Amino acid sequence: MLNEKKLHQMIEMQKTEQRLKKQKGASMIEYALVVAAVVGLGITFFGTNGTITSAVNTKLTNVATDIKK
Repeated sequence: MLNEKKLHQMIEMQKTEQRLKKQKGASMIEYALVVAAVVGLGITFFGTNGTITSAVNTKLTNVATDIKK
């Protein structure tokens, strides 16, 4: 039969395992939020009507116009 010390150690190990599982789940959620933010920024700046896309499009149109002159 288990003595009191061994039983206490087993309980502490189980508590530690549970804490680690909670931390792992929290980390996964944090990574998912970061990925969602990066995707959102990418769509904003590089999407069809994004800021950078519009700027590049305008610049290339101006260059093409200047070349035709």
